[in-house]
Amino acid sequence: MKTIFITIFEGVESKNILRTPVFEILMKRKDIRLVLFTKNKKRLEYLKKEFNDPRVFYEVVENPAVMGFDGLFRKFKYTLLRTETTKLRRRMDYDMRGNYVSYQWSNVINWLLARPVVLAAVRFLDYRLVRDRVYAKYFAKYRPDLVFLANLFDEREVHFLREAKKNKVKTIGFINTWDRVSGRCILRIVPDHLVVFNDLIKEDLMLYNNINPDIIFTGGIPQYDQYFSLRPNTREEYFRGLNLPADTKLIVYSPIGSAFSNSDWDMMDLLNRLAEEGKFGNNIKILVRFPPNDFIDPKDLNNRPKLLYTYPGTRFSEKRGVDWDMDFAELKYLADTLYHMSILVCYASSISIDGSVFNKPVINLNFEIRPHEALCKSPTQFYAMAHYKKALDHGGIRLAGSEEDLIGWVKKYLADPMLDSAGRRKLVESQCKFVDGKSGERIGNFILENL
Repeated sequence: MKTIFITIFEGVESKNILRTPVFEILMKRKDIRLVLFTKNKKRLEYLKKEFNDPRVFYEVVENPAVMGFDGLFRKFKYTLLRTETTKLRRRMDYDMRGNYVSYQWSNVINWLLARPVVLAAVRFLDYRLVRDRVYAKYFAKYRPDLVFLANLFDEREVHFLREAKKNKVKTIGFINTWDRVSGRCILRIVPDHLVVFNDLIKEDLMLYNNINPDIIFTGGIPQYDQYFSLRPNTREEYFRGLNLPADTKLIVYSPIGSAFSNSDWDMMDLLNRLAEEGKFGNNIKILVRFPPNDFIDPKDLNNRPKLLYTYPGTRFSEKRGVDWDMDFAELKYLADTLYHMSILVCYASSISIDGSVFNKPVINLNFEIRPHEALCKSPTQFYAMAHYKKALDHGGIRLAGSEEDLIGWVKKYLADPMLDSAGRRKLVESQCKFVDGKSGERIGNFILENL
């Protein structure tokens, strides 16, 4: 029996592994058992109800304590990445804290240290000087043949990777988002293989992390497999669930979330007002699709009794973050919503790619409703981030620079939904790499090939 460790510490990991053919491919092999690691018992019990095969085991792991050299290298991982995004993040931090000396010093340190030779030296010392082996007991208990880590930016997974290497166990890391390689930090330790969505992330790993391209496998986006193989509910069925006529033109607004802006509720009010006043045209409805990793204040909902919205996700913590999940029914409903909507409106968000997969017009809001907010609460500054600039370059996402601009683009897209479809196609090709609905299968088989 071969044993594979898989970390499921956050919602995106579950979405890309358990709820895709990755899990199915692995479980087809009768000589394999999986050990899934979660961060709390609540998530464990939730997953266990659904993924309860006798060959699937669960463990709740503690978060490693920050001590000694580990704390030092945790800080280093942010200092060693220099991109347009990290420059913006430092400006945001300065805007929030107001410490000019600290801001300039961080820029100097970043300029001095964010170099390949320093990165190589830091990685060498990180692996050899950090002695904490908090997860050694799991390796002794299960004796794994392979460790699959789906978020190498998480400190738990760094320690799993370190322990796997010390036990000479083969490792595969999965970069499961499009923004962290260029926007968060460097990888403290490099696994034997890396799996990425697309060539853009591969290039970022080579450029910013000095990764050998020979160890990078491009597999596509497994969470999008459901989109490319979707059998949608009929339009009548979908709109019946919203108590709307089937000929309704649905504009979906996806809030950026309370962690990044205070403007979401103001934007919902603006969109609903414009729709009710007929500024977009006739027979228009706004559907708000809240993100699964955020929380809604009931008072805000009570103040808007007519608000049409969906609030997907199961949350395992009391505050916004990565500790959430979406079940198959919620994922299917999201796909149906994208399929039947007329236009997607949002700030900078990966859901712009989701909408483009279905070739639906995407409008990104590029004006401030609260112009005097701090930079860290300005939703429009995210367009300057490195990964999002690449998405905008294809011309498939339209930036609305004002209320009048927004009205104009909504009208144009309602009149001609195929407008900018070539740009959306290029965006999907660059971000998805594969559009055959077999990314999960590809990644699952790649894992098996490395057992």
